[in-house]
Amino acid sequence: MRAFILREPEKLELIDMKAKEPGEEEIQIRTVACGICGTDFHAYHGKHLAVKYPVIPGHEMSGIVSKTGKNITSFKRGDHVVVDPNITCGHCEYCKEGKENFCENMRSVGINYPGGFGEYVTVPEKVVYKIPSNMSFEAAAMTEPVACIVHAFETTYIHLGGSAVILGTGFIGLTFLQILKGMGYYPIYVMGRNPVRNKLAKKYGADMIYTNIDDLMKSQIIGKSDLVVEATGDNSILSKTIDMVSPSGKIFAFSVYPPGENVSIDSNRIYSKEISIFGDFINPYTMRKAINMISSGLIDYAGMEDHTISINDIGDLFSSGKKNFIKPLISYE
Repeated sequence: MRAFILREPEKLELIDMKAKEPGEEEIQIRTVACGICGTDFHAYHGKHLAVKYPVIPGHEMSGIVSKTGKNITSFKRGDHVVVDPNITCGHCEYCKEGKENFCENMRSVGINYPGGFGEYVTVPEKVVYKIPSNMSFEAAAMTEPVACIVHAFETTYIHLGGSAVILGTGFIGLTFLQILKGMGYYPIYVMGRNPVRNKLAKKYGADMIYTNIDDLMKSQIIGKSDLVVEATGDNSILSKTIDMVSPSGKIFAFSVYPPGENVSIDSNRIYSKEISIFGDFINPYTMRKAINMISSGLIDYAGMEDHTISINDIGDLFSSGKKNFIKPLISYE
């Protein structure tokens, strides 16, 4: 099979290798579509602490079952599936307590386990999910990031019909926008720098769009938002969210922020305004819910899937440094 292997930071190489045969409890999948995530760029540049080089990147993948281990009875060759990239041990203290996203022995597809930048992926049965017949492989490849957002809603107990500020108009920000709009949020203010993404934000129901944080900070929603979603990854913007949220409001820090960097926030205001600040780490128990949300049509994946490349062109995309896409996909057909 063809696969792009990241041998070390900024050294991607296209190789020909033998696909891993499935073990007794494993499934081999022919990759049909794989999303490219900001995490993949972090890994490429050596800025992801969990990456074990060399590795085949790619963790947002869908495909067709090609082989199954002898103990597999719930899947068969030809099934259309999506993969949860987080392979947990099931027996550490966190797994036993229902906190599998903090598994002490986690293996992560595309991070320290061979991923979707190869034509075939072999993974344990427990991380494979069938997708409905009306769901395309391209849509299915977006399941994992949507599942992370679902986890965010479950941990923050977000209620219906509030007001919101969304910072960032990438895939995460635009998906949050669509979900919150469907939950009756009004108004929803959005801040994004990219005019193409902002145009999509308008289509998805943003009530006001700002292109920079300074103008947003002068708007009428400052100090009155029930929910603030920070999806830029910029700590200087995260520090301003305390001014945006209303008393008893919620701040959601969704982004992957640079390790070791600190944010200055007036802690007295957390106390005096009863503000809640939440984080989110991966997607425990939410893959099936994300599949349902995408296949139901709640999320317009087609509008955000704005760039498709061949597996042969992966190296060029990363070496060029171009990241100005909402959700690029790799095609293997």
